[in-house]
Amino acid sequence: MCLAVPAKVVSIDNKFITAEVDIMGNSKRVGIVLTPEVEVGSWVMVHAGQAISVIEEEAARLSLSAWEELLRGEQ
Repeated sequence: MCLAVPAKVVSIDNKFITAEVDIMGNSKRVGIVLTPEVEVGSWVMVHAGQAISVIEEEAARLSLSAWEELLRGEQ
């Protein structure tokens, strides 16, 4: 099973085709070669260190809510 998490794009480095994203308060650098349309402020789904798709903010918020609920259940 593959899982992807939503992240908000904070900055883009076109030289290395990467972006800094915020994933639930954590900063991470991810590849953006699969999402050339991405812009600062966009929401993306991240899997295995790569932004695999650009998504709407509402979809990101719903997914984040589900992740937070799952994480609370594990504590």
